[in-house]
Amino acid sequence: MDSLLRVSLTSSPVGLRVAGAVLLAGVLAVWLVKPIGDPCPDLARLPQGATATSSPSFSPPLTRTCTYTAAAGVQVRASYVPWLDWVVLVLLAAAAGGAARMLSPGGRTPHRAERTPRAERPPKEARAKRPPRERTAGRDGERDASEREQARRERAERARRES
Repeated sequence: MDSLLRVSLTSSPVGLRVAGAVLLAGVLAVWLVKPIGDPCPDLARLPQGATATSSPSFSPPLTRTCTYTAAAGVQVRASYVPWLDWVVLVLLAAAAGGAARMLSPGGRTPHRAERTPRAERPPKEARAKRPPRERTAGRDGERDASEREQARRERAERARRES
């Protein structure tokens, strides 16, 4: 299950490309051609004999304009956003992207990747123990220049011995 939650965007961009293409084509089709569901949802509230036509609306974009015509010849326009269609398109795009990722060669990864073993650490007894730090009696715990120089020389000498 943990492999399903792990998503690598750099390993297989094929799925993202397919999902984006499906989403773009679906949005354009729903907006400019015909919605997936009912093109004019308010037609059921009008009196019997009324008709409705649906067309894309460019102001605001991604909406549809419905023109309702009553039996007496009265026309009313209403615009609506096909939210249900957008949700369905997002789910379809995600499914298409996931399928493309799973079918692509870069998307097929083993469930449990083999990890390289860690380097062995020596046991605690074998590790070198450092002596405790010495406290200096300087002003506010500061060392003067000669103490700092002596500490620097000691560190350099230890580094030479260890290498």
